[in-house]
Amino acid sequence: MQRFAALLGLLLFLPPAISEGASTQRYLWLVRDDLSSTSSIDRMLELAVESDATGIIAQVVGGAEAYYDSGVLPVVASAVAFDPLEYLVTRGRPLGLEIHAWVNAFLVWSAPHPPSNPAHVWHTRPEWFMCDRAGRSTSLYTRAECEAASIVGATLSPARPEVRALLAEVACEIAENYDVDGIHLDYIRYPNSSFGFESTARVGFHSREAVDPRDLVTPRFGVDINLLNETFGRAWSDWRRDRVTETVATVRSALRSRSPSMLLSCAVMADPFGARDTYLCDWPDWLYRDLVDFVCPMAYTTSQSRAIELAMTEIAESPEPFRIIHGIGVYNQSVASASAGAREALRLGAGGICVFSLNALSEGSAASLRSVWGSGSPGAHRPETSLLHQVWGELPRP
Repeated sequence: MQRFAALLGLLLFLPPAISEGASTQRYLWLVRDDLSSTSSIDRMLELAVESDATGIIAQVVGGAEAYYDSGVLPVVASAVAFDPLEYLVTRGRPLGLEIHAWVNAFLVWSAPHPPSNPAHVWHTRPEWFMCDRAGRSTSLYTRAECEAASIVGATLSPARPEVRALLAEVACEIAENYDVDGIHLDYIRYPNSSFGFESTARVGFHSREAVDPRDLVTPRFGVDINLLNETFGRAWSDWRRDRVTETVATVRSALRSRSPSMLLSCAVMADPFGARDTYLCDWPDWLYRDLVDFVCPMAYTTSQSRAIELAMTEIAESPEPFRIIHGIGVYNQSVASASAGAREALRLGAGGICVFSLNALSEGSAASLRSVWGSGSPGAHRPETSLLHQVWGELPRP
């Protein structure tokens, strides 16, 4: 253990917060499929070291199931034998990697069959789900219906205070029990503007405007739907957008109370105007109000011209560009192809790059990332793989 302590002392690194003038942040999203075994996690960590990443944003809540020891959510079957998040933290920390816990927020199920666990929110809280214009719950949508409506799956409603409280509790549970650097919220948005017509939302909007939002989309005898939309359409969008912002604020407040040093970030749609108007996710406002520490706009387009346009737009609309961690996709294109938008974002002052996803990288593509986002500061120097295995060899295995 003395040898391990000496090695650990050489490798430990305190990650910098996102701040103006800080070195470029270099994150890799890690999907939950690669948290299924210790060998898979080890392989992902090796790729992260090879790419000279600052940290990993690991999907530890997906489908409203936990990939850690949770008392709030059902634990996914593969995480019963060992705790993936604990293992990731234990192995990644000595390498100087930040670990951020990625939590799917409103999206809670997308498989073609219902959850098997009877404790899942899909079974226990059907009234919490978002509904379409006809009042049909997204929990009842088939895969074909989801694809036709351009949604991913069953989605919880931010209009429910219980949903906001649940997300805050999940965030705090992770922050208090694991040595992570941050909480990262994904799917913190509406599927699109055609949703949000569940009874809770309709009652809430009606109590403020004396109008049922269903009347804005469903013609009714004696009601001029065009006039009604001219008068209340924007207010209805604003009301739903405020519920998403309220959710982020609820999580932020809970973390500040219970884990004050914990960073909070969000994956967001890259086009800030589409994010605000279509997905009702006003992330520039979240930055302006200091509700999040940074955002990762997901510019996964394979068009280099569009990628550059998105980088320019997201930076222009951000009150503090250094809190933009520009997201690129390498699952649908090469690192070289994805680099155009990344380089433009960094040129314009973005605080860093986030890559989706770690499991899509090979040794060669991980190495090529270094030419895109640059090398790390001396404090973030990564050890050789041989030293990595020496450290791991002295860590207890589950």
